Amino acid sequence: MFNPFCFFRSKELLIKPKVMKRILQLSLLSLLFLPLMGIGQNLSIEVPIRATGGTVNDTLDNGTVVTLELSSDDAEQENDEVDTPYDDDLDAGWEGAPDDQNTLTVGLRFREIYIPGNAIIDSAFIEIYSHEGKGTDDVAEIKVVGEAADHPESFDEENFNNDYLLTDRPETEAYIDWTVDEEWIIWQPYRTPDISSIVQELIEREGWEMGNAMAFFLKGKDQGPSSVENAREFEAFENIADPEDTDPDGNPGDGQNHPERVPKLIVYYSVPSTMAEYPIQATGGTVNDTLDNGTVVTLELSSDDAEQENDEVDTPYDDDLDAGWEGAPDDQNILTLGLRFRDINIPKGVNIDSAFIHMYSHEGKGVDDVAEIIIAGQAADSAETFDEENFNSDYLITDRPRTEAQINWTVAEEWIIWQPYSTPDVSSIVQEVIDREGWKPGFPIAFFLMGQDQGPSTVENAREFEAFENIADPEDTDPDGNPGDGQNHPERVPKLVVYYSAQGGTNSVFEMTLTRHKALKVYPNPSATGNFTVELNSDKDAEIMVYNQQGQMIKLIETTNTRSADIQLGNHTDGVYVVKALQDGVVYTQKLIIK
Repeated sequence: MFNPFCFFRSKELLIKPKVMKRILQLSLLSLLFLPLMGIGQNLSIEVPIRATGGTVNDTLDNGTVVTLELSSDDAEQENDEVDTPYDDDLDAGWEGAPDDQNTLTVGLRFREIYIPGNAIIDSAFIEIYSHEGKGTDDVAEIKVVGEAADHPESFDEENFNNDYLLTDRPETEAYIDWTVDEEWIIWQPYRTPDISSIVQELIEREGWEMGNAMAFFLKGKDQGPSSVENAREFEAFENIADPEDTDPDGNPGDGQNHPERVPKLIVYYSVPSTMAEYPIQATGGTVNDTLDNGTVVTLELSSDDAEQENDEVDTPYDDDLDAGWEGAPDDQNILTLGLRFRDINIPKGVNIDSAFIHMYSHEGKGVDDVAEIIIAGQAADSAETFDEENFNSDYLITDRPRTEAQINWTVAEEWIIWQPYSTPDVSSIVQEVIDREGWKPGFPIAFFLMGQDQGPSTVENAREFEAFENIADPEDTDPDGNPGDGQNHPERVPKLVVYYSAQGGTNSVFEMTLTRHKALKVYPNPSATGNFTVELNSDKDAEIMVYNQQGQMIKLIETTNTRSADIQLGNHTDGVYVVKALQDGVVYTQKLIIK
């Protein structure tokens, strides 16, 4: 079986100080928990060079004409001269003929890298296929480096010319020295050494966003005059298995383009426990609204929140959203809401630990106003918004396909006007959507809050909460009698909050420790205030430690003669933390969620 790791060795690995610090922190924590951890499965992505537009016809030596798509995401440079980015092979290394010495540089750009900025890059490689056989005496000295840019440009004519070469682009501090001295067999796959330090530096850039591109340079070194060509040729995006070439068994090429042989970036990574928030966003347009006191306010509009009453469309542009049941004997109505959250940058393959929809009450409600609501998601890779085209009498919210995962929500507690409330955990719905085959980070997710027929009632079994276009009308007052300020409040729009981590146990310290230690009882959890109570197994002496997502201990509590302890994290940001208790030789752990 082909072993991709046995072909190369790395002579030198340079890592920038910030990256080294993170690696050391994780290594120390891993050593601390090593006896209790198992090896988990990392997340991974494989991103090939892709077409950038256009085609070219190429005539093979046997007269066959093939039409190839083109990509300017792989390019060559010889010394200080541009070579065409449209060639069937890429050369990196050194040509040492005494009368014709050339340094060969290759640029490779990989698009749509959906890795979050807080990921830990466990390993990364560029996989390539040899364009011709090479012997062990053909030693190529290559420096692999990344382009120090948040979203590097392609190598088209505008961005790659004699005035702007590959070697003119800014480079990462991290780089790898790669000595290629193994035998290469034509049309077989090979890998660079581990370039995780380069990838780690790129995703830690301040301007990095999931979905951005990464570019790498394979830079040949001046090895002096040589009787051999100290370079390696590998397949480009526009590769062709020419019939004039043969494999080691003498079989000629098939004359075809082979997409599976294009350069490919492979990254294995872990995701620490992460919290992400996604509010309803504007979709375009404004409206003027006149309040009862005559004040005119201008509001941005969103069609990402909408209401449906029975089988009738209500406008998606309203200052409140109603869900539940109106049970007046002569006017009974089922109220359904649609909420669509955009730019959900959650990687495919992660585990959704918990998820909630947060909203603010639009008016006070008593405990006798019980609303029975079913929450479902739209069973779609990329749910469409609720504008006139997608939300009308022919296509209602209730006509959209629903997830199998659904949550029953009985809203029976008192609601106070302009105060925040949350749905039950909707993680199963989010998990089902991101597990869809067509899901991509950045796609939207839509939810339906579907009221149920509760029969005739003397109360309105519905709850109203703030829409995107909400206004604190001066005619309304809070429980203390203070009137609204007449303003729109963006902080009160519905918001999806998701906590996620790498799936199935990973190299993330937090997830691995939680799967191997005894559970620790903590309440309330989640906590809105950041205050928790830990219940210990006995009143023996104990040490309680709290860690943030970077693995740093932020609190240490020592207890004596007590079975409980209070943890106060009110001065820390919302998110996921880990608490560990050591008592009587046993380790207890639990997640803490502040939301």
